Amino acid sequence: MVPLQDVRMVTIQFSFTNPAAIPAAVRQLERETVLEHIARQLQATGEQVIGATENCYVALIEPEGFELVDALYQKRVDRRNTNRTYHMVRFILVRSEFAAPSEEFKKVRVAIYDDFLEVTRTAFWRVRAFLKPFYKDGEEVAGQRALSINLEARVPLYHPDGSTVMARPKDGNGKPIGPLQPLQANLMLTEVQGEIRFL
Repeated sequence: MVPLQDVRMVTIQFSFTNPAAIPAAVRQLERETVLEHIARQLQATGEQVIGATENCYVALIEPEGFELVDALYQKRVDRRNTNRTYHMVRFILVRSEFAAPSEEFKKVRVAIYDDFLEVTRTAFWRVRAFLKPFYKDGEEVAGQRALSINLEARVPLYHPDGSTVMARPKDGNGKPIGPLQPLQANLMLTEVQGEIRFL
């Protein structure tokens, strides 16, 4: 579990391989260059507070006391093969008392909420999370943290035609057993009383 009492900003970042799954309303950035990719890789990732946890349902859009202020999309360079790319979509939330969304974002906020709900409702994810220092105007703000929640390895719950993805459950040895059934999440990521936690 991750307490939010000292967290000023939360970013929820999704990684996609399928461009058809990218939310339509988010603001698009220029494609990442190789030099930008190298600079990003040199940045500290922060303190890992949630290790890689597979097959999670995400029930988290606005933790209590936070407000969604921006959402953006960028095609990025794959760190394992710089000739390949993936699709990054990031939702940015800040403490309500510091929220100052742009007028442009206010016009699409409802559509952004709908996009976020669609992304989380239709797939399970591998979750990782990191706590980092919070910076304002290039200066670290003492006592304030930024929480980055990274969602990767998307497992779609529905086929393109809208039908439910079905699979046979597996025993402890990974052998399929029983009849086909809808996919089941291992855990649910949510916010409870000011803490990000799994249920």
